[in-house]
Amino acid sequence: MWLQINQLICGCDGGITMPVYLDAIPDVAPKIERPDTRRWLYLLAVALVTGNVLTFWQWTGNREGFTFWFTALGLPFCIWGLVFSFRRFGYKCDQVWAASWDRERMLLIEEETARGQRSARILASGVNTQPGNGSAKLLSAVKSAASQLSMQVPRAGGLPVRHSRLPGFKDMQQRQDLDAVLKSIASQVSPVLESIPAGVPSRLMVDCDIAGIPDAPEQISRVLSSLTDRRLRLLNIGGLAALDLWLDEAWSQPTVLIILSAVVRAEPLEDEGEAIAWLLLLNRHHAAFPDAVKLHRPEKGHADTLSQTLNRALLWCRKPPEDMKAAWTTGKDVAQGGEWISACEANGITFSMTEDNHDVDQTTGYTGQAAPWLGIALAAAAAQHSGPQVVVAQTSPDDIWIVGITADNKTGKNRDLS
Repeated sequence: MWLQINQLICGCDGGITMPVYLDAIPDVAPKIERPDTRRWLYLLAVALVTGNVLTFWQWTGNREGFTFWFTALGLPFCIWGLVFSFRRFGYKCDQVWAASWDRERMLLIEEETARGQRSARILASGVNTQPGNGSAKLLSAVKSAASQLSMQVPRAGGLPVRHSRLPGFKDMQQRQDLDAVLKSIASQVSPVLESIPAGVPSRLMVDCDIAGIPDAPEQISRVLSSLTDRRLRLLNIGGLAALDLWLDEAWSQPTVLIILSAVVRAEPLEDEGEAIAWLLLLNRHHAAFPDAVKLHRPEKGHADTLSQTLNRALLWCRKPPEDMKAAWTTGKDVAQGGEWISACEANGITFSMTEDNHDVDQTTGYTGQAAPWLGIALAAAAAQHSGPQVVVAQTSPDDIWIVGITADNKTGKNRDLS
């Protein structure tokens, strides 16, 4: 059993190949019942009586002497003692097995919990939305519940639709406008990268849906690598699952991860929006960025298991529920369903659901792939001054992710950049 579990968790090279899932760990071993002495004494009496009856019945010689009485009494007792010894030996073996099972189980829980509590530092972040660039402006708008949604003609034409839209990205100019955005991002990323040794591996995660640019990930990787003078290895998966995987695959050495997510729609639906969000992460503490906040491992769940998902996300943060100061939510089910409020109540969250529970979609509209990173960028900006934050993002009809952002307390193992 343990071999099968370890094979699920560890790959051939010792690397982690699956998300942290504590529920996959088996339960404690069943209680080993001690043999009932009274029953065994009853069995001894039955054995002696049976032995006597059979011996007196079948014995044809003189019913006296050692042989006769050993057959009548000693042999049944010896057989009973042998069976009882085997049962006692099995009981002790079961005890050793159960103790070993529980010990290995606890070690696995400790290892998996420690793996789940891995985190990365957010060294820099930014957002581009309809009003302009920068997290501060959008943070103020979301806190005041000011909406950026308005009736506008979609890029593909047709009837006006209530949505938010990024400036630029007109037909036949998408690539040039994307290059301009990337130059702006590179100008903010490059100074941070200069403080990190060139030998530190750099990864790039691109999660985009840009109308008119089907090869956006390749273009973004090429342009950013050129502008930052860094060899950026493009990850082949996107979304919060990429962050989850990167925290394991790159944990053995300092590694940079640049996340860029952009959504530009040709035909938006009602109450949708466009946005660009980016983050620069480092999986070590950096002395040059003492105020960098920690982005913890995201936890995936569903609407009907949101309470358990929040509980697990709080465990990854190593924070009690009452320490969380605000939430940033995105997604229809999170905003309209009561599961999120119920999950907060079940876990003892104490911040105000009316003042500190911010629905990002009310301001920007639902921004698709960019929505989780938009929420994380806003939460990171708020966490620097307001304390621990939590982001709740619905990325598909079935999947809801919860991730915590906290101040860097510089605790943990192998956490310094060296």
